Parts: sequence; structure tokens; C-alpha cells
Amino acid sequence: MHIDLIIPSSFTSNLSSLVQKTLAIAMVARAASIYGVDNIYIYPDPLVRDPNSRRIIVKILRYMSMAPYLRRKFFRLDRDLEYVGMLPPLRTPLHKEKLPLHKLSLPEYREGIVISSRRNKSIIDVGLDKDVVVNTKLQKGTNVIVKITKISANYMHGVIVEREDVPIYTGYRVVNVKTKLPTLLGEYEGELILTSRKGKPIYDMVDDIKNVSAERLAIVFGGPSYGLFEILEYYEASPYSFTNKVINFVPNQMVATIRMEEAVIISLSITSYILNL
Repeated sequence: MHIDLIIPSSFTSNLSSLVQKTLAIAMVARAASIYGVDNIYIYPDPLVRDPNSRRIIVKILRYMSMAPYLRRKFFRLDRDLEYVGMLPPLRTPLHKEKLPLHKLSLPEYREGIVISSRRNKSIIDVGLDKDVVVNTKLQKGTNVIVKITKISANYMHGVIVEREDVPIYTGYRVVNVKTKLPTLLGEYEGELILTSRKGKPIYDMVDDIKNVSAERLAIVFGGPSYGLFEILEYYEASPYSFTNKVINFVPNQMVATIRMEEAVIISLSITSYILNL
């Protein structure tokens, strides 16, 4: 089962400082990585227009998902990233440390950046003492995943592989959605779970989740100021227009509100448990 998250662009709009925003975004990144989320879609919240929050969410999520040895090559000094150094590393399978070449166990999968390309060959930096040569012409600066197959005197040799063909978790992908939420939900190829305090209690929905037959499942969240019922009402739509799985994951909550980053952790853990029953 492939799991995606769909979150609003406003999710940090109620946080006053960049430190708070950074930590909240990091919690989402950590939860997504722990449970092997494939995609994080960030949709525009029509009721809270906050382009600054949207920009910071996209940037920090992408920064954290990239292999640490590549970050300086893709991200310049940036005020939005001022506090990312305090965040715990994700340490996903592709976030590999530098090793002596003789300790590599081939084939080795690594994330890299194309540093040069000509004719039918490209040279890729994968954070090791030697670069990788592949028999594919690629655009300089492209972020790729390489399967290293051979080590020679001057270079390592390998092939480019698509993320879906890598036998280990490659991390989440960040999708900055430009379309309206109803369009995104209507076009999503898979099952949907919409989270809401107004939804059905999770204990009444266990079988509905367990019996999901689609290969892909997305969990959808509302914002800190307006939930999914209010956001979809703006578009004259209802959560039940898209799925019967409108779920309250904490039906007996003892706090006034549950923060979205907390809701992500709670819903992913419960959903993952049910899917693996």
C-alpha cells in the first residue's frame, strides 16, 4: 500500500516565528518518513491565503527529504532555512553516510547530482570519493538516483533508476499543488481518508480502512483555522462528495484542538496499524 499526505498551504499560518514553523514542518517530515509516505501534496487553502507559509513548507520539506551531502548543492543560504540545522536528521535509506569505496556492497543505490554531461554520458556526484559515470545524457544539476554497479580506477559506473524501481524507501516527494482542493481530490487515483473532528469515530471505521483494495491511499487534512468541512464548503462541496471515509481519529480528545502536525502522526500510526492487521 502506497500512502500519500494532502495538507493545506496554511498549516503553519497560526505560528508566529520561523522557529515554530520549522519545528512543525519537521514533525510532518519525520512522521512521513517513519511511515514511508510517498508524496506530500500541499494544496492552496482558499480561506487563509498565506504565501509565506506555503513557500516555507515546500522549501523545508524538500530540504529535509534530500540526502544531506547534496543539500548545499541545491540550496543556497536562505533566511527560510535559518533553523534547519537544529532539526533531527531523517536518516532514511538514501540518506547515506560517506564510506570508503572498498566498503560498498554492490549494487549500491545513492542519490546524486549531475555535475557534467556530454554526448551519451553523464558524471554524477553521489557523495563518495569517486563520481559515477552513467551512459545517459542528462541535464547538469539534475537530482537523480543511481544504481552503482562497478568501481574502476577513475570512476564508478552505474545506471539511472526511477524511484519506483528502487528496492528501498526513497523518501517522500513534495508536490506543490496549484489546483483547487476539490479538483485534486476528484482526480486522485486511489482511496481517500478525510480527517475531521466532525467525522465518524475511528473505532467505527476500522473495517473500512482494513478493506481498502486500492494500491494508493491519501490522508487529507484541514488547516489550523478551518477544517475540511469549511474549506470544501467554500467550493460548495462536502467531504462526503469524495469518500465515505471521513474520520475522527481522536474521538475523545481532551484538548480544544489537535495541531495538524500531531494529527499527521496520529492518523499515520493508526492507519498503518490497521492496514497491517
